[in-house]
Amino acid sequence: MPIPQQLGRGRRMGRGPYEKSGLLEDSSLPPLRTVNSSYEIFFPVIESETEEGTVRTFPSDKLEIAVQLWYLPFGTMEDDAFLWAESTKTVFLPTDGS
Repeated sequence: MPIPQQLGRGRRMGRGPYEKSGLLEDSSLPPLRTVNSSYEIFFPVIESETEEGTVRTFPSDKLEIAVQLWYLPFGTMEDDAFLWAESTKTVFLPTDGS
């Protein structure tokens, strides 16, 4: 199989749209295999300046995370989307300011 010369970088298309596939990530769910993914969830903090430096505190001691797994057969939510699974979890945050 030929290797794309542009590797999907830049605005120039190179030989064709197939070369832009170098930037794609496989997010499919393979059958009969467990997939682990990591996501960064940003939570607002309150920063205050003291003589010792910057102190960060959380406005609340818990964060409720809701996750939905959608099946999009045609790639968009408008075209026959199906909610496959839904989960909600409460995460308790540290209260010592770290």
